[in-house]
Amino acid sequence: MEPFRLLHPDLVPQRRESLQHAASMLVRMGLDDTVLSASPVHQRLARVVLASSDVIEWKPGHDNGGTGHDQCFGVVRVGGDRGGVFLSSILIAYLDVLENAARMGTSIGEDSWRTLLWAPTALFDHVLRRPQVGMTVVTPCPGTEYLPHERVQAGQHLYLALMQAVRFAVSGVVRAQDDRPLVEDCVTLATACLRAATVALAFACDVREEPPPRIVEAAEHRYLWQVINDVRAAVPRARFEQFAAALRRLNDIYIACPLLAAGG
Repeated sequence: MEPFRLLHPDLVPQRRESLQHAASMLVRMGLDDTVLSASPVHQRLARVVLASSDVIEWKPGHDNGGTGHDQCFGVVRVGGDRGGVFLSSILIAYLDVLENAARMGTSIGEDSWRTLLWAPTALFDHVLRRPQVGMTVVTPCPGTEYLPHERVQAGQHLYLALMQAVRFAVSGVVRAQDDRPLVEDCVTLATACLRAATVALAFACDVREEPPPRIVEAAEHRYLWQVINDVRAAVPRARFEQFAAALRRLNDIYIACPLLAAGG
């Protein structure tokens, strides 16, 4: 599997304005969240285009921003067009998960699958201020192949990318304390991405391999605990409780999943 490009943690965008240009470009090219419901042929083509340096400007040289386990999971930390890299890494990770699920099947249920696939639509809705609409979710059929290594890689990549989306949304909460509608939009997005990240980890754990491969903690997970009190102060109580419950469920996956190892 080719290296998975991911932003250095310090380069994760903090305002939706910094993502709007890249998001608009991807929409014009038909490479936004809608590719996740496209045909397999379209999805394979979309992945090739998204990974092309002709579309998204990325610059190597930020490997020191990752954990000691990045190399194990084929993750390369990069810079460049932060908005473009941020969004393309999320979409590429989703496309890899969808391909693996189609080939191998999954025990992830329909409700969890819906939770997983809602996050990128919620992200593009938030960035582009689009009205929310319904979505059609197709649960993968039982697959005939057994690809445990690719499963763990794809699930872990998606988890890492979604945790960067959580960091982006939480930064919006902390920075927009005087703008109540924006605060609520940001915490809603953060909660959706947290829930999806939990499913992504469960997907990575959905293998029968012995001994189990390791799944590592993201720097963004630790970041959430550093700013949790700021989020609590900025967000209405009911919204905060939803966010906190999503964070607790993610922690439950860490405790329950035998594949977990703490990252550096």
